This record gives sequence, C-alpha cells and structure tokens, in this order.
Amino acid sequence: MILRLVMFVIVMGIASGCGDGTLPFSQYDKVDVNVYFYFPDDREVFLGETRGASSCGAMAHNYAATNNLSRSNRWSYICCTIEKGSSCYRKIR
Repeated sequence: MILRLVMFVIVMGIASGCGDGTLPFSQYDKVDVNVYFYFPDDREVFLGETRGASSCGAMAHNYAATNNLSRSNRWSYICCTIEKGSSCYRKIR
C-alpha cells in the first residue's frame, strides 16, 4: 500500500510538471539574462545583462562586428537566465 502511494505521488509530480524544468519559449524575451561571448580560442567575455534572448543575440552579434569577426570565425555566445539568486540559472541560447 505504501509503495502504491509513493508511486502515485511520483507520477503526479511528473505529470503536473513540478520543478523548474525548461523555460517555455514564450518566456525567452521576457527574462533577464547575462550575455557571454566566446572567441574562437574559447576566451570568454562577459558582455553584460539585458532583457531577453533577442537582445542577447543582438549584443553578441554587435560585439563580433566591433571585433571584425564574421560568423565563419566560429565565435559563439550564450544567454544565461538570471533567476533564483543565480547569474546563470538556465542557458537559453
């Protein structure tokens, strides 16, 4: 009987979407993010904080252009959500 109760609680928790999980795509431009740029040699540069994934991408592309880097130079960036006291709670890009 106890095992059934435990299994029920686990299944209901999974079914109800408990926990933080993945940020819904509809929220990507509504969340504050930190922007990190990566040069082809993996050097990291913190570009700052902004609102949303679109703005994050724009900041990274502008930084690349300022440094005369085209996309073929294999630079990259990430957008980290600022949530729950963390400066990189989720990577949304």
